[in-house]
Amino acid sequence: MHDARLVTKGDFDRVFADNQRARTDYVVVMARPNPVGYPRLGMVIAKRLLARAVDRNRVKRCVRERFRQAMPELPPCDFVVRLIARPVPGDEARDLSRTFKRAGQRAMSKWPTAPVGETAPEFSSN
Repeated sequence: MHDARLVTKGDFDRVFADNQRARTDYVVVMARPNPVGYPRLGMVIAKRLLARAVDRNRVKRCVRERFRQAMPELPPCDFVVRLIARPVPGDEARDLSRTFKRAGQRAMSKWPTAPVGETAPEFSSN
């Protein structure tokens, strides 16, 4: 799963510059096709919405788990999840799998000739 993360500023900037969006009550999912051939995830969880680190980390864990579950069905896009409202504890990831798919489909329809790299590497399950 570590390989499926956005880590560089350039990766985030590319998604922020031009993307397709889908949203739930608490998050906006931005997507843009990537050249690596498999979906990757980045997160923006603002301290002003969740002041306690334990709350921010809980949201990140929930988002990562939903992404991991939805990954086989997602197109090769970079996804950035941005928290837009304070979630009710336990309700952070509601409808998130469907939102990932919707954002990915919109991005793939906007950029149908996106470059696709080699086949996706196998991810370890640990």
